[in-house]
Amino acid sequence: MGEPAFKMDPQDTDPAVPETWTDGVRRPSAPEDPFRLGFRYRRGPGVKPGEMIPLTAEDLLYPEEGDVVSDGLPHFLFLQPLVDALRRFLSRRPATHVTSNVTLVLGDGRNSGPDVAVLEGEIDVLSVKRAVHLRKVGARLSFVLEVVSTSQKEIEEKDLEGNWKRYAAEGVPEYFTVYPTEGRKARDLVGRRLRGDGYVEIAPDEEGRVYSEKLGLYFLIDASSQELVAVDVVTGQRLRSSEEEAARADREAEARRRAEERARQAEERGVKDLCGVLGLGWGPERDALLKRMSSSEIDGLRAHLVREKSWPQEAQ
Repeated sequence: MGEPAFKMDPQDTDPAVPETWTDGVRRPSAPEDPFRLGFRYRRGPGVKPGEMIPLTAEDLLYPEEGDVVSDGLPHFLFLQPLVDALRRFLSRRPATHVTSNVTLVLGDGRNSGPDVAVLEGEIDVLSVKRAVHLRKVGARLSFVLEVVSTSQKEIEEKDLEGNWKRYAAEGVPEYFTVYPTEGRKARDLVGRRLRGDGYVEIAPDEEGRVYSEKLGLYFLIDASSQELVAVDVVTGQRLRSSEEEAARADREAEARRRAEERARQAEERGVKDLCGVLGLGWGPERDALLKRMSSSEIDGLRAHLVREKSWPQEAQ
């Protein structure tokens, strides 16, 4: 690489403002957004209304009620269908609840906000205003899945190290992590099961599926779509979100409509072909009459043509 077009005295360089070279010209880099992880409103006397404090990785490990966490678009697109699918699946189980980014107060008295959490216990959800105090409501955290941030190193370390230590101390039986990429794609799925005071990794089976004993599900990254999917161990069926179920219902309805249309066309074509074999005339009037007939009426017309070799008088 050649030398830059000009040099500046080191004293002219502001160390607080990172710089980049583009086409031989030095330009200041965009400063890092202090609110990239989210914010909370400042509290206390003399505080201006709406004054905000940027969140840190430590704040995400121990969130406060009212924290606003900034999830990236890949994280959002990845997480929501999965949460909906799990809620649909687990809704059949009594005293089982699925939460997403809901503040939970653990046994250490400090907060946590798992991306996906499964709670077991008779929770009066209408009485819970904000944070769920697990001990107070008699609930247990039985499964956690964290979607690891791909853009912030400090959040990645929080998900891979800080959180699992807290969940192990809490006695959470299973802790899964996965990375999102673009859209709803995923990579690096890891399942962990509690053994003693720590987690051991769950070995995938020969199909790459990671088994969750607590949920009765296989989790895997689909080979074709690269999406994280969950499969019911009993039925072998993939869990689907409400949106996916609606789309599938629409596709099935459209397939039925087209099949019915093809069958109708075959019925009409059969009558026309039979008239041609019998040497009977065909015209717009008979074509319009045929289209007004039901399937049962067409069957009766075809039977008459075969039997009488003529067009019925009442159908003239």
